[in-house]
Amino acid sequence: MAIDSHMHIHKKVLENQEKYIEAINNNAMIERVINVGLDIKSSEESIHISKANQKFFSAIGIHPLYVASQNLETLYELSNNPKVVAIGEIGLDTNKRNFEEQKKYFINQIVIANELHLPVIIHSNNANKLVIDIFEKDIKPKYGCVFHCFQPNIDDLEYCIENNFYISFAGKITYKTAKKSIEVANKVPNHLFLVETDSPYISPEPFRNQRNETANIKYIIQKLSEIKQINEKEIERMTSENAKKLFKKMDEKF
Repeated sequence: MAIDSHMHIHKKVLENQEKYIEAINNNAMIERVINVGLDIKSSEESIHISKANQKFFSAIGIHPLYVASQNLETLYELSNNPKVVAIGEIGLDTNKRNFEEQKKYFINQIVIANELHLPVIIHSNNANKLVIDIFEKDIKPKYGCVFHCFQPNIDDLEYCIENNFYISFAGKITYKTAKKSIEVANKVPNHLFLVETDSPYISPEPFRNQRNETANIKYIIQKLSEIKQINEKEIERMTSENAKKLFKKMDEKF
């Protein structure tokens, strides 16, 4: 069974939530999902959904595109829910010019994650080296880290491997233009990679440019099976075990 380590079901990005929740609950291939917040409101929604649905777990955090007028202190209160397994997604996005504000929120959320003994989920849009620079000069996650939808760069990958940071693969790995991502997938150790859909974004082939859903995780697994020359069931098993090692609270009994 597979774990979708990063997806979004909340009103900010998706209507008809009940339909998508039901589809996940009824999909025998899906063991668990991590529903990732983008701001305080969507983090609260994620927790509400996880309370009502056994397969669902939550990540709470403030995405770099939504840093304006967010109360970081609220994360401490939200973290009290036992199904909150990570702080995320947090990070940097070079599409926005408010870099100093992004950096402040990013650093402060790593501080919170370290205080709460939680791993972090990193959003890094054309910013891997900037993120790494913060890790080296300001603060580094103490309880694990995953670069979600990792943007391929071998030098950055080597740093992640040296620090036992996880790399997560999404729908882009299935694209014909994904030569660099395939190179990265070949180099990532089997104990440091995860799978995700980032739904409703980044649909894999053959559903590219359509709304994504967790069921499409199978196409990402199929592609990684092809790249790594490992059968699909073993990819499912390895990535699920890796997710439970990183998101330790997810392996508790609920």
